Amino acid sequence: MSFWYKITRAMKPREETSDHAKHPELKTRYYGASFTRVFRKAEHLENESGKINQVIKADEERGELFVEAISGKDRFDVIMTIIQVGPNETAIDIVSSIRNKTGDWGKNFPIIVHVLKEMDKSFPNIKKG
Repeated sequence: MSFWYKITRAMKPREETSDHAKHPELKTRYYGASFTRVFRKAEHLENESGKINQVIKADEERGELFVEAISGKDRFDVIMTIIQVGPNETAIDIVSSIRNKTGDWGKNFPIIVHVLKEMDKSFPNIKKG
């Protein structure tokens, strides 16, 4: 992550993935796995990952997970949206917001990248677009 990216993030308290993200590491991930497998893996990240502190709420019916992440003294609210887009194809999008600050100075970026790397280890990534 470059110095200029951090400057542009100075007053923005959140970061998110999307299909049209400018940064390649923030693109929506599409996995060749069932919704249930991807959801379960995301749900258990707190047991495997040092940054995910706890699952606050898991709503499998809506495909949403609300988790708390920690990096240093900062706490983050992370929402993962998991959607089945095909018979064996599931997409995940993530929104991360730093708590109690007006800007994140690029601190949300590594949280999202960490979650996506953990997910990438378990499922084949299907490239889209």
